[in-house]
Amino acid sequence: MVRIALIDDELSMRKAIGRLLRSNGYACVTYDSGEAALADPELLRMDCLVVDIHLGGINGFELCEHIHRLGSRIPHIFITAHIGANFPEYPLLTDKTILLIKPFDESDLMESIERSLATRL
Repeated sequence: MVRIALIDDELSMRKAIGRLLRSNGYACVTYDSGEAALADPELLRMDCLVVDIHLGGINGFELCEHIHRLGSRIPHIFITAHIGANFPEYPLLTDKTILLIKPFDESDLMESIERSLATRL
């Protein structure tokens, strides 16, 4: 079974997205912070990450940079409700980076996950 980690500090988002992923046949593990995710050794065994950019503590970009430095190339999808002048820089942004703006359609998230998983093969 495909395992997806969802890292978001909003409980309502974790519940809604977790329910969506499970109803589509994915195993979903949720974390309320980047630090909680990094503390779990299972994180590096996930098939895909859905990461909120604006987390308390380390942000989503910093979390993915840390995972990248550990040698993992887990595909990730960034989600955020806040884009603007204070948008953090992320050196690993590429044309393949997936960014969804909240609120987004469920179908956009599911399509993004499928696309991310295809890059992992």
